Amino acid sequence: KIPTEKLSGEQEMVADYINHIGEGLDAAVENSLKNERMKTELITNVSHDIKTPLTSIINYVDLLKRENPEDPKIRGYLEVLENKAQRLKVLTEDVVEASKASTGNIALEMTDLNFIELVHQVIGEFEEKFEERNLTEIQHLPKEKALVYIDGRRTWRILANLYNNAAKYAMTGSR
Repeated sequence: KIPTEKLSGEQEMVADYINHIGEGLDAAVENSLKNERMKTELITNVSHDIKTPLTSIINYVDLLKRENPEDPKIRGYLEVLENKAQRLKVLTEDVVEASKASTGNIALEMTDLNFIELVHQVIGEFEEKFEERNLTEIQHLPKEKALVYIDGRRTWRILANLYNNAAKYAMTGSR
């Protein structure tokens, strides 16, 4: 803020304009911070509200599976329910992670990892999905280690998302 007591005329007028701009900027920044906090709270609350019934669904599906229903049709329904509930759980966790990342409230667990080995683990995880869609993976990975300093869990999720998208959206029978 520019003190205007010792100013007069045009200088005082310019200083007043600058001060008003500063006040407007302060208000805009405060409003933006308030909106970010509200968004984060909303995401957290909605995620929590989704997790509670979702946990119940997962637990009841597990209980029903233990009852060992004979009808294969019911078994199929239970599998679909379980898969969809697990997928919803992952999506909910992703929303929370994205919220944390956008606000800078994320703690990375950095370690030295062999990136090539991590890629091979993901490849192994998606081998079956690729086979189901008759997809051939073409890769050119070095034989030697590629040590990188990363958060292994989050990097695995990035790679898994890439492979999952390839499995979902690649043209069947392609490379």
